[in-house]
Amino acid sequence: MKNIVYLLLLLPIGICAQTKKDIEPKNESYITTDLFSPFYFQGNTNGFSNNGTPRWQIGYIKNLNTKTKIGIDIGYGNATNSVIQTFDSYSLWEIRPEYYHIINPNRKTLKYFSLELFYLNQNEEFENQSFFSEQNEYLTFDRADYNRQKIGLIPKFGMFVNLSNRIGLNWYTGIGLNYRINSYDNFVNLRTRQFDEEHFSPYYRKEGNKIGVEFTIGLKIYYRIKN
Repeated sequence: MKNIVYLLLLLPIGICAQTKKDIEPKNESYITTDLFSPFYFQGNTNGFSNNGTPRWQIGYIKNLNTKTKIGIDIGYGNATNSVIQTFDSYSLWEIRPEYYHIINPNRKTLKYFSLELFYLNQNEEFENQSFFSEQNEYLTFDRADYNRQKIGLIPKFGMFVNLSNRIGLNWYTGIGLNYRINSYDNFVNLRTRQFDEEHFSPYYRKEGNKIGVEFTIGLKIYYRIKN
């Protein structure tokens, strides 16, 4: 995972020198897919070993003019179509509209600033797990339904790098804010438990609402549609 992050961070360095003009038609559009969303994983946590959040993401970007684009990404994942390990009942969907401002449309590599709004909804069924309640009690259960909703806004910087007349890569990174809503329901044998620092649920599964920082870095491949 560290090697992937290093590659993503180094990618812009190798392409900043491209300065040839390549102005796009106003009516051009892109079909995109995220290369890393099928492998999203939140790290190893005791008690929550199958904590991947993979999803397949497809997007569409439309040129409004030489300096402005708008786009949208839709993602969906579940335990059946996942390429990494998840809980058996895992499912997630998301939607991400985005506004792009191209810094210099005369460059071959199109650098941009963008603003992404996102909404995410995740459902799982947990067995024999523990969590912190809204009252900060440490509770455990035999079975429960879990739902996570997250909405946020992320200012981003990125680049469109053409590999050919049709195919290219879109590198991006950004940091913003999120508002997370975690809820549990349909408990079986809910009870209090003594807190154990070596076997506690991850912070992002604590019950209740919370504002947090949202960081993103990634790479998409796109296909250019020239109308």
